[in-house]
Amino acid sequence: MQNQLEKIQKTSLRDQIINVIRDAIVEGKFKPGEKISEQELAEQLGVSRTPIREAIQILQQQGLVRIVPKSGTYVTDVAIDELKDSLSIRVAIEELALRQAIERSNGHQWQQLTDRLLKVLERMREVARSGNTIDAIELDIEWHTLLIDAAQNCYLSRLWRTSGMQYLVWSPERSLYPLAQDTWLGILYERHQELFNILSRKDPAECCHAIRLHIELKYEDLKLSV
Repeated sequence: MQNQLEKIQKTSLRDQIINVIRDAIVEGKFKPGEKISEQELAEQLGVSRTPIREAIQILQQQGLVRIVPKSGTYVTDVAIDELKDSLSIRVAIEELALRQAIERSNGHQWQQLTDRLLKVLERMREVARSGNTIDAIELDIEWHTLLIDAAQNCYLSRLWRTSGMQYLVWSPERSLYPLAQDTWLGILYERHQELFNILSRKDPAECCHAIRLHIELKYEDLKLSV
């Protein structure tokens, strides 16, 4: 065969449950601080409680839920000060990733990265028009994960995924903006468009300043929201 097809990716039941719960949190079906019943989830999804518990353990590691002994599972309700701390962590990690990506990528590799970022950006523009919040969050995470992986640092990529660090991408927005508003989706696209224009030039100082500013803009939003 001349055209090779990609293999079908099999998703575990646990991962499917993780996605369902995460999407419900993003869409606001589960509110910050709300208690989540394992039994009700199992009944609604038509599964046993075992994969529910496994999914909740992962979601806790990712910071999306918290488990209170002898009480239950609750959607994480992050305070403003904690959001600011999370943004500080993102600045340090993404600036390091971007600096290493620039140092370790040749011209062809950098072009491949910007081509991928441009495709994500184009989809962000479409999502801004359609108002699909879930897709917007997925694209935001995909964008920043591409930057992390471009560092070619397996430890950094592992930290990003296993700690749930990628979900710090959208946690502040969940508190700052009503996710159903079209204005938030427009902001998402515009800020990534500005960042893309700078990244295309591959100037280390300019790129690192841009990623810091891109994230720290949320500091100003937080100040205005208090």
